[in-house]
Amino acid sequence: MSRYERLAEYLSNHKGDAWDASFAEIESKIGSALPPSAYKYPAWWANQAGAGHSQTRGWRSVGWRTSKLDLERRRVRFERDRARPGRVPSPVESEQDLLQRASELSGIEDQGLLIREALRALIAREAGARLIRLGGTMPDLRVPPRERPEA
Repeated sequence: MSRYERLAEYLSNHKGDAWDASFAEIESKIGSALPPSAYKYPAWWANQAGAGHSQTRGWRSVGWRTSKLDLERRRVRFERDRARPGRVPSPVESEQDLLQRASELSGIEDQGLLIREALRALIAREAGARLIRLGGTMPDLRVPPRERPEA
């Protein structure tokens, strides 16, 4: 059983769409102290999808997300995730969902071209990772400058 399963159960049964909680209240729900990183790092409270951290899987698995984190006051707000009601985040997505997301991110609409570009990127990433494990570098690697949207 996950350490954060009790928190997930509490949120699952919570009647409202939001819960403003102190860290002490959360500790009461889970039956133990939060780790020191929860008091120091906003990333501990992130809502990442997929494998992620066990605490995130706890609240995300029942359709909640965190917002309005205040580390100084040791408070966080949990809100029902209306963008994805009732959806349990999963690292496994359908091929069509992945293609759609990749198309939106890359701007490439042709499915064949999108797959070829994805495979090229995967090969480059894996080759680079292997080279790094061997202690090498990639001095000839040229990364194009990132385009930043205007504010």
